[in-house]
Amino acid sequence: MKKLILGLVLFLSLIFLSFKTNKSKVTIKEVIVEAPFEMPAIKMPDFSNCKKLSIIDFGAIKGDKIKTSKAINKAIDKANKMGGGIVVIPEGEWLTAKIHFKSNVNLHLNKGATLLFSEDPKDYLPAVHSTWEGYECMNYSPLIYAYQCKNIAITGEGELKAKMDVWKIYYFNISFVWRYRTNCTKKYKFLGIPMESCCSNYTSASHTYLCI
Repeated sequence: MKKLILGLVLFLSLIFLSFKTNKSKVTIKEVIVEAPFEMPAIKMPDFSNCKKLSIIDFGAIKGDKIKTSKAINKAIDKANKMGGGIVVIPEGEWLTAKIHFKSNVNLHLNKGATLLFSEDPKDYLPAVHSTWEGYECMNYSPLIYAYQCKNIAITGEGELKAKMDVWKIYYFNISFVWRYRTNCTKKYKFLGIPMESCCSNYTSASHTYLCI
């Protein structure tokens, strides 16, 4: 009987812990904007009570895209699990792939810091749920992507830059992309099929136009 009670207590404890969430350390402040028309206050996340997390502490190395990308992702994940945090990009140029936000994260670029995004299309796959010119679609990940996130920010005096030359190649295929994307989007909306199913098998960089 004692073993049964002990087992039940452990089981209930595991259930309780599994549903436990970190309380957000991010507060919301409101900014009143004077305008010639009625306008609600603008709500902004305040990270002043949050810990700063330098990407260097997570293994980022200048010029090393793989290590820097992993470091940024680890720092974002840590900040999210803490209930709020500031991911700091120090001074210098940091080559990286895509960055995917999570809730309660402030990406802060110090003065003199540059996040340089890779020119390799493979770094922006698999395709993500997005929109293009008003159409819902599965597309390359943006340089910085946030989906179903809250309390996020990009701050600081640093720069966001991207190597854009390679994308000019894909731009010349725009007429084919437009026809395929439009037909794909309309068909799936008409059938009531989630957009994630559209072109879901085409995540290779060699099939770029089919993923848009």
